[in-house]
Amino acid sequence: MRDIALALFVFGMVPFILMRPYVGLLVWSWLGYMNPYRLCYGFAISFPWVQLVAIVTLVSMLFNRERKTVKPSSTVILLFLFFAWTTLTAFYAVQQDSAWQTWEQFGKTLIMVLVTFMLVNDRKRIHWLVWVIVVSIGFYGLKGGIFTALRGGAYHVYGPAKSFIADNNDLAQALCMILPLMRYLQLQASRKYLKLGLGVALFIVGIGILGTYSRGGLVALAVVCAALFLKGRKKVMLALVFLSLGVTAYNFMPAQWMERMDTLHHADETDSMQTRMQSWKFATQVALHRPLVGGGMNVYQSATMWSRYGPEDAIPRAVHSVYFRVLGEQGFPGLVMFVALLFVSWRNCAKVRRRTRDSPSDKWAFDLASMLQVSLLAFMTAGLATTSTYFDLSYQIMAMCVLLKEILEARTAESMVSGKGDTGQGDVANGKALGLSGT
Repeated sequence: MRDIALALFVFGMVPFILMRPYVGLLVWSWLGYMNPYRLCYGFAISFPWVQLVAIVTLVSMLFNRERKTVKPSSTVILLFLFFAWTTLTAFYAVQQDSAWQTWEQFGKTLIMVLVTFMLVNDRKRIHWLVWVIVVSIGFYGLKGGIFTALRGGAYHVYGPAKSFIADNNDLAQALCMILPLMRYLQLQASRKYLKLGLGVALFIVGIGILGTYSRGGLVALAVVCAALFLKGRKKVMLALVFLSLGVTAYNFMPAQWMERMDTLHHADETDSMQTRMQSWKFATQVALHRPLVGGGMNVYQSATMWSRYGPEDAIPRAVHSVYFRVLGEQGFPGLVMFVALLFVSWRNCAKVRRRTRDSPSDKWAFDLASMLQVSLLAFMTAGLATTSTYFDLSYQIMAMCVLLKEILEARTAESMVSGKGDTGQGDVANGKALGLSGT
């Protein structure tokens, strides 16, 4: 029944996608983040739904008359350079077959990001994209939170199999990344029941993060809570939600959860942390011996490389850090590009916050820029202990950071042009006040 329902929905959306490619981007994002076909039992599991919607969307873009451009920006240039660099390192990769498979997957992710650059060009579209992301990943947070509450936290919460968020640590990271986006939607909601519903969802998703048993997720959750409180507006409700989460974690989570989280106080003594540190040393040694191209994607899968560059008696495993993974796979140039992408994305949001702080009509942009920064912070914090270097959500958020700035710039430019019919002084002054001219 689920297979049929999914098929009817996706095929039913095809005509709308052909008329409006932006609808295709939303469906594409929903399939990529939620992986609804992983919840089916029949033919839908193996059917290439994402590829189908991607192809239809690209075809629609070819024939649709809507203007589709990608404005040059530091983010776009860095994304292009980073992908080009991963292509180069793939030719020198130790694990050739595995490296090209991951490269292909990363390339598909960046195609979606490129389409995002082309089709998201106003407030309404970026708002709906945020909704799709929150609903898609938030589904597993709500499901996991309810499951944790009903089972007393006795079992781990995982994401859909064979997806970016299948692992409990990766799911916790993704849920921490959507919490600020959920908060943005709550701040923009005009109906009381929607505000209340999103507030309850924040609490339940928070419980879902606790239920993953991810220590990195707990640290990221604490960082996100602090950042939301410092950067957000209307903090009383947030304080109540965070206080309730703390009470829930302390009084209702089982002993095994408390014991696992308590290892954070002496993390360097745990087997898990020791093997992580071994993987970091391995990645560092690979980069030091191959500083330009690293070992290529998935170099950690090579037993030969582990015996050559891993610490003595090390247990071969994935490199649980987005930074050390990039270092080991892409060398020092790749790490510089990756960190630069994060820095530029943060800076774009900082510019928007500075320009819209005192503008009541742009309060939505101020809120979204603030929450995108917190989402980036969640990725960077949880990424210290996850393998999600090529997680599609992180790159789409990077795109949204620059798109938000461009949307404001375009609107200000239009205001300045339309104002020339009178004196033009008011709009020009407003444009300078927002700092949008010449950026």
